[in-house]
Amino acid sequence: MPKKRSCLGISTTMFVAGLIVAILVASAISTVVSMQFIAGPQGPQGEKGDTGPQGEQGPQGETGATGTTGATGSAGATGATGATGSTGPQGLQGIQGPPGITTVNSSSILFVNATLNPTPITNVTITAPANGVVIVTLNVGYVQMYYNNSCGLYLGTSPTSPNWNNLDICYHGTTTTGPTNEWVLFDMTAQAAYPVTSGNKYTFYATAIRYLGPDDSPMYLGSIRLVAAFLAT
Repeated sequence: MPKKRSCLGISTTMFVAGLIVAILVASAISTVVSMQFIAGPQGPQGEKGDTGPQGEQGPQGETGATGTTGATGSAGATGATGATGSTGPQGLQGIQGPPGITTVNSSSILFVNATLNPTPITNVTITAPANGVVIVTLNVGYVQMYYNNSCGLYLGTSPTSPNWNNLDICYHGTTTTGPTNEWVLFDMTAQAAYPVTSGNKYTFYATAIRYLGPDDSPMYLGSIRLVAAFLAT
C-alpha cells in the first residue's frame, strides 16, 4: 500500500520555515524594544516644593529616679610634717620695775593736846607678808601753839623711853617765845622707813612733844593720820 508522505513533508518544511521567520521577527522586535529603552536626555528638574509647617513638640517625658550615691573612698595618707623653722634671736630682758605697795594700814585721830612730856598720838600695826620695807608717814593737819613754842614729832617701833634713840624725830616752830597774845598755826609731816621680815608683826608709834614755853602754854594738834605701807624687796 503506497505511503502518504506528501502532506506530512510539506507540513514539516513549512513549520521549520515559520520557526525561522518567527525567530527573525522576534529578534527585530527585541532590537526595536531595546532601542526604545535607551535613555534620552534628562529633562529639567522641577522646583522644590515648600517645606511644610513643623509639628508641635510632644510633652517632656518624666525624669528618671536619681541613682544611689556611691560609697566614699578611703582618706588618703597624711603627709609628712614639715621641718621646724629655726628659732629667732631672744629679745632683750626688760628692766624690772620697782616692787609695788602690797599692804597698807592706817589710823587717825581728831585732836590731841601736846605737853612738855612725850604725848602718845596714835599707832598702827602691820604684818609683813614678805621681806621688805615699811614706810611710815605721820601727817598733822594743823599745829596751834601759844607763845610760839616748837613742836616735835617722833616715829618708831617704841612710843617713848628707853628707846628714844631709836625714834625718828622732826621739829617745827621757833627757838624763842613770842608775845602772850600770839597764836601760830602750821601743819607738820614726818616720815621714816623700817626694814621688816616676812611673817613678823610690827607696831609703829607716833608721839608729840612741845618745847620752849611755860608749863601752862597750850599746844594743840589736829587732823592727825598715821599710815604704814609695806613694799617687798
